[in-house]
Amino acid sequence: MTTIDVKRWTSRADRIREDDGYTYESLARDLAGQLGWTTAVDLATALRGHVYGWSGGHPLHQDVKPLYDRLGWEQAALVAAWFRNANNQPTDRRRTP
Repeated sequence: MTTIDVKRWTSRADRIREDDGYTYESLARDLAGQLGWTTAVDLATALRGHVYGWSGGHPLHQDVKPLYDRLGWEQAALVAAWFRNANNQPTDRRRTP
């Protein structure tokens, strides 16, 4: 796992709350598309730690806390679950950015 600057993602989390059509799925797809599948999964795993109340000591867990706070428990859980759904996983992970 690596550390990630999540500041750019918190504004996207705000869009979910504004109900402008941008959803947790939009955020998850953007994360995967812009960060690459593996890094996005790492971020989602760190978010899931906050959802379950067992965030770890890795810097990534600390880095995603502002994103978790902006998303709220429900949306953070949905983003994390999106990455765990096998239907959303790329068929050829070598081709993801």
